[in-house]
Amino acid sequence: MLKLNIKSVFPMLILALFSANLAADDSQPSEQIVVATWHEIQSDILKETRRYAVSLPPNYDQNESEHYPVLYVLDGHSVRIKGVVGMVESLSHYDLSQRIPQFIVVAIESDNRNFDMTPTQNDLAYNGEVLQNMKHNSGGARKFSEFIKTELFKDIDSKFRTNDSRGLVGMSLGGLLAADILLNSPNMFSHFLIADATYIWDDNYLNKTFLKSQQVLNDAKANVFIGLANNDHIGEIGIRNRQWGNDFINNLSTINNEQLKVTSKYFADEQHGTVMFLAFYYGLIELYGTN
Repeated sequence: MLKLNIKSVFPMLILALFSANLAADDSQPSEQIVVATWHEIQSDILKETRRYAVSLPPNYDQNESEHYPVLYVLDGHSVRIKGVVGMVESLSHYDLSQRIPQFIVVAIESDNRNFDMTPTQNDLAYNGEVLQNMKHNSGGARKFSEFIKTELFKDIDSKFRTNDSRGLVGMSLGGLLAADILLNSPNMFSHFLIADATYIWDDNYLNKTFLKSQQVLNDAKANVFIGLANNDHIGEIGIRNRQWGNDFINNLSTINNEQLKVTSKYFADEQHGTVMFLAFYYGLIELYGTN
C-alpha cells in the first residue's frame, strides 16, 4: 500500500485550492468602482479653467424624478474625494441605518489653495513670527467664493438634479474659507462643516470680522458644525488657535437668531493632522442626521 507523506501532500492541496480560486476569480467579469468623474469649467471670474469632481448617488439614474442636496467639498483632490464620497455613501446606506440622506458630492480642486482660501493678503504668522511666507500669494478668497456662487452653482444646477440644500465642507485653510463665507454670505450655503480652521490667520481675522458681520448673521438661515482638534503639542500657537476657535463658536452662539443653528465638538485625542475625517463624520451626522 502506498503511504502518503502528509507534510508533503498538504502544501500541494493548498496550492491546488488556491489555483482553483484564482481560476474562479479570473472567470468573473471585472468591474471598476468609480468614485467620481472630473469636469472642467472655464471661469470668467478667475480667468482660467478650473476642475471639479462629481459623485452621484448610487441610485441617481434609477430615480429620475428625485432631486438631491449637494455637498461642496473644498481641497477636492483625489484622496479627499475618495474619503468623503465613501463616508457619505456609507452613512446614507441602510447598513449604517441611513444616518444621512444621499448627496451629490462636488469636490472643488485648488491648485493654489493658499491664494484661493485666504481672505486677506498676508503671511501666515503668529505673534510677529512668520510661519509661512504667503503675503504675495494670498487674499483670493473673495474671488474664489464668487466663482463658486456665480459660476459653479449654475453649472452644477444645469447638469444635475439638485435641490435647494447646499452644504460646504472645509478643513484648515478650507475651514477658514468656509467660516469667512459664513460671515459674509451666510445664505450662500444652507449647511457649513468647518473642521479645525486656521483661526490664527491674520491675527484672529475671523473673530474680528465677526464683529462687523453681526447684522448679516441676524438674517441668516444656516446649520453650522465646527470641529476643533487638540494642537497643544505645538505649543502656544496650537493653544491659541483652539482658544480663538472657541471664541468663534461662542460669538456665533450669541446671535439672537433661531434660524442660525451652531453646534461644535472638541476632539481631545486628535491633532490637526488626524481630526479631519472624524470631524467630517460627526459633522455630517449633526448637520444632516435623519434619526
